Amino acid sequence: MGKVSRYPVDESKKRFFLLFIGMLCLLPATTGLVAAAFGWMPYDPFTFVGEPNQLPNATTWLGCDALGRDLFSRLGSAAAYFTPPGAVAVIVALVMGSLIGVAESLGGKLWGAISSWFLQVLDSLPKFVFVLLVASIARSNLFWIMSAVGVTFAPQIAAAIKSSVLKLRKAAFIEAERSLGVSMMRIVFVHILWGHARRVILAQLMSLMAYALLVETSLSYLGGELGLQEPLPSWGNMLALAKDGVFTGQLMPAILPALMISLTLLGFTLVGHGFLAMVEERM
Repeated sequence: MGKVSRYPVDESKKRFFLLFIGMLCLLPATTGLVAAAFGWMPYDPFTFVGEPNQLPNATTWLGCDALGRDLFSRLGSAAAYFTPPGAVAVIVALVMGSLIGVAESLGGKLWGAISSWFLQVLDSLPKFVFVLLVASIARSNLFWIMSAVGVTFAPQIAAAIKSSVLKLRKAAFIEAERSLGVSMMRIVFVHILWGHARRVILAQLMSLMAYALLVETSLSYLGGELGLQEPLPSWGNMLALAKDGVFTGQLMPAILPALMISLTLLGFTLVGHGFLAMVEERM
């Protein structure tokens, strides 16, 4: 029996609320990304345009950082610098997870055993320690670091794909497709994964983006040739540069990148929960 609530909840409203609030949280980062991509920033993020820790005014809308660079331009550019490496993490996790998940569920005993063993090895690796190891070798090459993030996240994608394939491969519509001569790969990737499991996979990818952002900003904050290095903008190294100013009352350069990190992490998390709510509503 399904769960009976004393106070019934409209699941469609819950889903809409999660997605709406999540997208609202992602709006500042998305706006910065678009503005940086099309060159709509008021200043070059590397140019010194005012006094160090200058307060907001008519020309520098959010003020300046500790070196006199425009905070608005650097906050938006940081979103643009994170997006391509974040996409690399998504692609690596999606490709690896899809191939391993399909091999584990449809590859027979041998391929299933090999895939299962490989996933167990990957899943046993401490994620952040493995990423730190890659970062220590790749230095500030964020694409290699995000590739490592994607590799560590692949088991979660594979588990979601394996569960969907095993649950649906005996369904009546799958048997009908097979009787019409449709190939198994097309059935798996088009009808099962895209047609029925895409929301679960998208929810996992939102979690991956949140984790990738947390890794990138943490490494950039730590510095020491990890993550993005000055003068390239990252919310992590912006926070590191501003931390000393907090004790002298220069709060804006520290609060703004911290707020962007928090809002973006919350946005990815809520959008992921919204996709999961769609899945639960269909069950």
